[in-house]
Amino acid sequence: MRVAVALAVAIAALRGAPFAWSTLQTTAPGIVYTVPAVLTDKAIDVTETEIPRGAVIRYLIVNRGSRPYAVQVSSVATHPIPPNGRARLEVIWNHRGRFVFRTLYRGKPAGPRRLISVV
Repeated sequence: MRVAVALAVAIAALRGAPFAWSTLQTTAPGIVYTVPAVLTDKAIDVTETEIPRGAVIRYLIVNRGSRPYAVQVSSVATHPIPPNGRARLEVIWNHRGRFVFRTLYRGKPAGPRRLISVV
């Protein structure tokens, strides 16, 4: 009786094994989403502030402020963007949490900031 049960369990395990091996998946490359961002002296206008984990976001940044600002998101930053200038910043959001989208003036945090949530 025990041998018959063990044999039935072994056959069931072997029957499902090829399907388990054939469905191994790797991480597929993400789609790059483009999100506009407008800087002013008093605010950062970003259309998307809640982002799914693993998303690749290309921020198209326009500086409408009166000073040359750089933008820092997480550990990535742009070069200083002159007034009415434009820049691109690509961020891969691999970790969940809340991150600061801030402006830098002469390399130091200054002006507005915005929180980005990765869920």
